[in-house]
Amino acid sequence: MLRRIGLQNFKCWRELDIELAPITLFFGANSSGKTAILQSLLMLKQTASGFDPGQHINFGGTTRDFVDLGSYRDVVSEHDENNLIGVNVEWESKSGIHWEFSDESGQRILVRHINPDEPLHYAITWDYDDSIGVVELAYAAGHSGNTNEYIRITRRADSTTYFAQVYQRPLSKDLKCANIQGSPGSCFVIPEESLAYAGFQIDVRRLAAFYMREFTSLMDCAMHIRPIREVGPRVFLWSGSKPVLVDPAGTNTIEVLAGSARADRQLVRQVENQLRKLDLVDAFDVRPIDDNQRLYEATATIGDVDSSLTDVGSGVSQVLPVLTMLLSAPENSIILLEQPELHLHPNAQAALADLLLDVAEKRNLQLIVESHSEHIVRRLQRRVAESEHSFAAPEKIKMYYCQPGQDGSAISEVELDRFGQITDWPDRFLGDISGDLHSMARAALERRRQELERVGSRG
Repeated sequence: MLRRIGLQNFKCWRELDIELAPITLFFGANSSGKTAILQSLLMLKQTASGFDPGQHINFGGTTRDFVDLGSYRDVVSEHDENNLIGVNVEWESKSGIHWEFSDESGQRILVRHINPDEPLHYAITWDYDDSIGVVELAYAAGHSGNTNEYIRITRRADSTTYFAQVYQRPLSKDLKCANIQGSPGSCFVIPEESLAYAGFQIDVRRLAAFYMREFTSLMDCAMHIRPIREVGPRVFLWSGSKPVLVDPAGTNTIEVLAGSARADRQLVRQVENQLRKLDLVDAFDVRPIDDNQRLYEATATIGDVDSSLTDVGSGVSQVLPVLTMLLSAPENSIILLEQPELHLHPNAQAALADLLLDVAEKRNLQLIVESHSEHIVRRLQRRVAESEHSFAAPEKIKMYYCQPGQDGSAISEVELDRFGQITDWPDRFLGDISGDLHSMARAALERRRQELERVGSRG
């Protein structure tokens, strides 16, 4: 699970350093930086999983990529190519790792254990001088204040080669981009094959491989659903290939469900159950429409009428990829959701918040959500206050409010207490609802006064 993320000169974020929870939600005005936070993770993912391990950063632009960010100038704050771009993350290893190193005589063994609850750290900074280069790479392990092994790979100022350092030091409380940076899976020239450390010879490449493996595993867990999902074809041709993951645009959602329809139908039934809970349909199915079971159609039943998915409201087709991913993604996945509430009625938006709580607890999913939905917030507040849902607790839910500014975006945490109350409601957090109500009441009183005056003047 991701525990922290930090950004430096990334789009509208001059500086960002925030803690993440099992459920983290970002709210704010348009162009306030909510989506940029998710994009930074998608950029790391497509760089780490790219087919070219020597590419230091992948801004996207091909059909294989998760996000298209353009060029260095498009991404760096204020489009100033003299600025560095930095990203750092902290996460928990799923299974924990350990390594062993012998001393110079080959006798003593140094054993280092990283427990699953012990955080790992990764950071990277890039610069631009005709082409993009990695300024520095670092991986570290351990809690703040502890002494831990730490590997740092830095570009020499006068060349394009890199050197490595492995040493033991108290870990800084905040792992800022400015002082610890790195690159995911890139191929570096490391002159030192091994380094003397506390009486041991440390194999630098082997140690770096441990960290790179863990970082790549983290990025493999990240999945994404875009803000506008594509409606699939009216009739789907089964090719025989059974996809497991919903793609970011949702284009293969029916194909994923058709695979379930040909097997145990469990996923189809779960999706139908959630669509009912959102009060969108009375029944839902994905079924073959030919004798050879090669052509499939998704149908929604509303009242007594069965219709193709393409003939019902946009809310169903827009939420279907979201539901399918939440119910089918492997456990321990990190799901990045953009506007999951799109085209949904307020009651359905509130019910969607219940599903977020349910899958985060029962399927061990981490959810990072960009949203504009007041109804999701209100339902989460209610569940925390009711204290009946074990996962509806302030320590499991974090909400942030993003605001644009002249010096870049600013972020503030919207804190929930154990009674479901927001203790520091930001100005215009979800619009100016109280202001509108106050103005409406005042206008109604004034209009009533004027009408009474007119009646009195006639008498």
